[in-house]
Order: sequence, then C-alpha cells, then structure tokens
Amino acid sequence: MKFAVMVVFKVLEDKISEFSEALIWHSENTWGESGSIKFVIYVDEVDPSIFYLYELYENRGEFEKHTKTDYISVFSGKAKPLLREPSQIFRGVPLLPNPKSEKGKV
Repeated sequence: MKFAVMVVFKVLEDKISEFSEALIWHSENTWGESGSIKFVIYVDEVDPSIFYLYELYENRGEFEKHTKTDYISVFSGKAKPLLREPSQIFRGVPLLPNPKSEKGKV
C-alpha cells in the first residue's frame, strides 16, 4: 500500500534561501531511491517562509529505508537550525485502494 508523508517547515525569514537549497539537495537525493514515487516541495503563497513537502512511497517499508539514509541525516542537521519551530510531520495511507490524482496517476 502506498505511504505518504507531509511535512510543514517554518523557516527563519533570513534563512529561506539556505533552507531552499538544502531541501532541493535533499529532494535530488531522494529521487534516486527506488521506492520514492513523489517528492514535491511547495512554498506558502502568503508566507514564503513556510514550506510544505509531500512525499509518496511505494509502501511504508520504502519510507523506512529512506529515513535511514545518510543524506536525510545531513539534511536534518542542516535544516534544524534554520527553522523557527520544529517541523510538523503527517503520515498516512490512501483512503481508497487505488487513489487517483494528477489526471489518474498516483
């Protein structure tokens, strides 16, 4: 079953550029994982210091493998001092067995 992770990052206003670079670097590494389906970064339309991350994995096991990679540790170390509060993390599985999004693609 697919497994999704959504994260909200509230970044210090003078660290937005540095955080953006770190998150893009992290996304490029994550795309190399066989179980990673999506890694989408959004910036709040009103407050550019708020970032939303949506990740989709083939299953929870693939996400767990992701959490053990060296680059997630590096990203976490870079990101933590750039945040004005701890990130919020939401995890979930699809309500429907074969959810459709983006014109029928999961």
